[in-house]
Parts: sequence; C-alpha cells; structure tokens
Amino acid sequence: MSGVLLRERGFKGGDGSTSRLRFRLLGPLQTNRGTKALELGPPKQRALLAVLLLRPGLETGVDQLIEALWGEDYPAYAKNLIQKSVSGLRGLLSADEGGGRGVFLEWSSGGYRMDIGDSEVDLYEYERLAAAGIAAARKGEILRAVGLLEEARVMSTGPLVEGLEGPMLERERLYRQERFLADMEVRAELELELGRHRNAVPYLYYAVDKYPLRERFLWLLMLALYRSDRGNEALTVYSDQRARVVQELGVEPGSALRALHARLLLQDPQLMVMSALRQDSGAAEDAFVPTPRLPLARRGPFG
Repeated sequence: MSGVLLRERGFKGGDGSTSRLRFRLLGPLQTNRGTKALELGPPKQRALLAVLLLRPGLETGVDQLIEALWGEDYPAYAKNLIQKSVSGLRGLLSADEGGGRGVFLEWSSGGYRMDIGDSEVDLYEYERLAAAGIAAARKGEILRAVGLLEEARVMSTGPLVEGLEGPMLERERLYRQERFLADMEVRAELELELGRHRNAVPYLYYAVDKYPLRERFLWLLMLALYRSDRGNEALTVYSDQRARVVQELGVEPGSALRALHARLLLQDPQLMVMSALRQDSGAAEDAFVPTPRLPLARRGPFG
C-alpha cells in the first residue's frame, strides 16, 4: 500500500544529525548520510546495492549476482560491470570523518559479502516491528500488537526498491508485498477484536479499493460495516464485489464471502460477538501464524 495510508516516517531514533548511513528499500531506493542524500550511480549499481542489502552478512557469488541482476540473458560484460559497481559502492559507502562506521563490502572465496555496520535499513526495521506485532497478537497482547503493526505499516511507503529491475528483485518485491498484505490483514482483524469497527472502516475501504480481488479485506470490511450499524452498506459492498468478479472472472465470490453475506441477510446476532471473526474463514486462524522470518538476512525465499 502507498499514498494516504502510508505516511513517510523517518527511522527510529534518526534525527539527521549523525553521519550514520540510512538505507530505504521500501519505495524507491534511497541512501542518506545524515541529512544528505547520496547519489547511488547508474541503475545496475543501484540494483546491485539492493541485492546485497537483501543478503546482509551472506556471501554472494558473482554467478549469483549475475542471475539476480540479469537472469539467463546477461551481457558479456556482466562480470566487469559488477566489479566496477562494487568499486563504486565501496567508495560511496565507506566510513567518513563524521564518525559513521560505514559499510564494508568484502570479497572472499565464496563471493562478495556486505557488512552494514551501524547503518539503518528500513526493511529490517519493518520486519522487526511486524514480527513483534504478530508475536504479541499470538500472546493476546492485542493493543501492543496493533501499535507495532501500525508502526510497521507507516514505514512501507511503496514497493520494494521501486523502479529497479532484476529477476531477484522482482521476486523479492512480490514476496514482500504479499507479506505486507498478510500483516495488514492481521492489523485489521485486531481492530475488530478490540471493537474499534469504525476505526477499521476507512482503512479497509482503502485496502479493498487498491486490492479489489483480495477477499479477506472485503470480508473484514463487510463485518466492520455491519458492526458499525451500516449493514445495508455492507450488503451493497458485497453486491458490487459479486458483480465485479462475475463480469471480470466469470465466477462467484469465495465461500467465506458468500457465507458472511448469508449471515448478514439474516442479521445473525453472533456477528456482533468478537469471536465471530474466526467463524467463517479458516484463513483467520492462519493469519496469526507468520511466515518464518530469517533474522540475519531478512530475506525472502528467493534470496
């Protein structure tokens, strides 16, 4: 998600007065040293930096980097360009006189390895906040979970390294987007668990408009509207969605949506009970079980 719901937010503790490096991977790739934005060079050098930031502390061979940046159809000069880009990044990201430790980009027998030192990376912070929020939700600490997931949400200002190309980056972009949406589904569920149905409605309307075929958001919106004394509106939302999927896909809405719609027509009083959130969709239970996260590299399944 981006736009209105995703306000720009600085890194935790970052006041712009330090020479520490800060990397933004969510949205267009950006690197700052204090308040100064660094010029990161041509697109392939920027893409190489993104790949290495997605694999901190891990050795990445030249062949792996070629596959990550070009895939099977790579140019004859690919290795030379990688070496040139590495040299450029070393000079750009090394420590300076201001006291920042900088980034170390080393070569070993296994490939290149990046040590980010004391630098900050927004994706790592997002992963930390989201994982802590999911863990809090599983322990029943719902208010804390909502706060953590909200902090994570506002950090995600756009797709992963938006605008940069490369097979690995495209796969990672898809993976991170799916994880973000799964986290945000949990965020909406928790609002309903807290009884804050009216708070959830605008958030869910935005999500449904941006991802109209993601039925879990629609399911939650219908329930939030019903619990906010807007039952007729909930039925209208379903009717509009049914018309859309029948016209565009030639199918009916999913079983969870159809079941909720039937209960809305009956004005089932159990829909006002908080536990009703888990009665119509098995996915609701699964939403509280996060995909395992890899704490060292914070990488997806394709890294």
